[in-house]
Amino acid sequence: MARFDGKVVVVTGAANGIGRGMVERFLEEGVEAVVAVDLEEPTLEEVYGREPRVRRFALDIRDFDAVHAMVDAAVDEFGRIDILMNNAGISIKDNDKYGMLNCPKEAWDKVILTNVCGTFYVAQAVAQAMVAKGTKGVIVNTSSNTFRFIPKYLGAYPASKAAITIFTKQFAKELAEYGIRVNAFGPGTVKTRMSEPTRLNPEMNEAFLKAIPTHRYGEIHEAVSLGLFLASDEASLLLGETVFADGGQSL
Repeated sequence: MARFDGKVVVVTGAANGIGRGMVERFLEEGVEAVVAVDLEEPTLEEVYGREPRVRRFALDIRDFDAVHAMVDAAVDEFGRIDILMNNAGISIKDNDKYGMLNCPKEAWDKVILTNVCGTFYVAQAVAQAMVAKGTKGVIVNTSSNTFRFIPKYLGAYPASKAAITIFTKQFAKELAEYGIRVNAFGPGTVKTRMSEPTRLNPEMNEAFLKAIPTHRYGEIHEAVSLGLFLASDEASLLLGETVFADGGQSL
């Protein structure tokens, strides 16, 4: 029996990177359905268009009404949501233009609205659906290790991920009485599109690798494995935690 037999799962940021890896692993592990949410509609269609167990939703998680409409549609179609992998998020370029001294208001607002507000909107909407249906579900938020060692020139990103870690604790404490588990995980620098500005810049790449005790970036499957562990019954006693997997980058 697979860990997620018969489960209905929502994954945000599902078109690329860690989110795409999550969807692929859930499909391997027996889910009834995955609701794949992302802004990139053409990529969703290209990646999942022929997978009958994937229901695609192209939306911006900053849109409160669109988020609630997605959750309502998922519950109408599948009867419930068992697991939320609340993974969508954005960063900005790693250069001094986006440091705290010079970060434009538009860049700061975009990251905060996506990573903090959008992540909250999705978590709240799914939690409300779980409570309404009496589902003893699981919510896993994607945080980051960046607020533990604070790389320069990432603007709002470390603060946004710290906020996710804190409201994960708030959700966990408030939803425990309904049998809903809420945790987060903080991957380090993983080989995804988001990390390309660092990995493809020779100077930054060398500095980053030097600061990681394992001297390598994380692989997508490593981040996915941690996220799915938190979503599984194997993590049944974990509540309100943010678990990090970064090769010691934030030591």
